[in-house]
Amino acid sequence: MRALYVNAMDYGENAGVDAIAHGLAHRLAQADIEMRVMYADFRQTGWREREAEAVRAGLEGGVEAIVVYVLDADQPADAVAEARAAGIPVFCLERPRFAVDGCVVYPNFNHGVYMAEHLSTLLPAGASVGVIGGPDVVDDIELLLGIKHGLDVSPLRLVNDPFDPRYKNDSDVAEGGREKALNLLADFDHLDGLVPYNDETMLGTLEALRETDRLGEMKMVSRNGTPKAVEAIRQGLHHGSWDLDCPGIGATVGELVVRQLVGGEQLDGYCAASPIGRMITPENAGRWIPWSERIPYDPLPVGV
Repeated sequence: MRALYVNAMDYGENAGVDAIAHGLAHRLAQADIEMRVMYADFRQTGWREREAEAVRAGLEGGVEAIVVYVLDADQPADAVAEARAAGIPVFCLERPRFAVDGCVVYPNFNHGVYMAEHLSTLLPAGASVGVIGGPDVVDDIELLLGIKHGLDVSPLRLVNDPFDPRYKNDSDVAEGGREKALNLLADFDHLDGLVPYNDETMLGTLEALRETDRLGEMKMVSRNGTPKAVEAIRQGLHHGSWDLDCPGIGATVGELVVRQLVGGEQLDGYCAASPIGRMITPENAGRWIPWSERIPYDPLPVGV
């Protein structure tokens, strides 16, 4: 059997997104299901059309299941409906606003709150904190809302609007994080704390801090628990990354595919929650096991 995964970013651009794909492929392989992948990178013009085209390619190629990483909750509704009408079950990462066989939702809001709570243990009451947000997609919007809420109910002081485009890393990669961090550093001559919403943004922020000679000024937390972020924690450059267990996310949606495809269950839109995860800190970073050592990182065949 074959399953098609329609991924939202090209391979190698975001370590967490890559790890989700490998986690999915590993769980499917355990059930003798081969995973193929097609990419509809949301940073490129026309990505929604390519996403729909990929779903239809899976339909035409005769795969037994399709998994879509949903960024726009309204798309690709028509293509998914066509696949399901043809008897191909469709599963999603994040919950769309159209019918699917099953989906996995992230506790994004909780992650954001927990990140803010951890930062508040590192800083005194009244400390000034800046936040760099992310693109306007399902999971990152929820994460940013959680970060903001966590800071609003903490004794810390949020100094910028993280929804302002000047401070939003819409590219979701390190270079975009560097650009938005430079904006924030230019607008605030001192910050006690900083929350780049994810690790890729944090890596770009480190570059911006080096360029402005402000490295070491502030405590920082981010999300994803990627290998480079953990290394930055070990080096004393970063103070916490929420490891949301990206391979576990992939395995969770893979389990839904297996339950229906192999086990014969009709999941009827069942929603499962991804692992919540934990904060990686200087105290436990030495015990962190890289994702590629938790599961095989076999090549991901492209196409159907």
